[in-house]
Amino acid sequence: MKTDEIQIVDHGRGPQLSTSRITVLDVFFYLHRGYDFDFIHRAMPSLTAEEFAALVAYVEVHRDELVEQDRRAEEFHRRGMEAQHARGGIFAASDETLTTEERIARLKEKMRARLTEKNGARHSD
Repeated sequence: MKTDEIQIVDHGRGPQLSTSRITVLDVFFYLHRGYDFDFIHRAMPSLTAEEFAALVAYVEVHRDELVEQDRRAEEFHRRGMEAQHARGGIFAASDETLTTEERIARLKEKMRARLTEKNGARHSD
């Protein structure tokens, strides 16, 4: 529910602006990596300077908690990518000797094989 007063609220998706669906973590990702308002505004054009100020104030109070959440998210992402690489998944490291067309063909074949494995022969066509 959008309001005119800028507050940080939690409607089940984590802390977010009361005036939009932008979450604290959406902005913290950039803030924690040293980006300024101008850069973040280009990524999130609906974010106003007033909303940004409210988010910065929240981050100052909750920095340690947010750093830990960010660390856990990065670790989760890293483990997922490592698992993809290990099993030759769609995000596996690419063979630099292949052309773009060959890479696309290989990816399509992997996706086809996964669908067949997951759903049986009915999707193997």
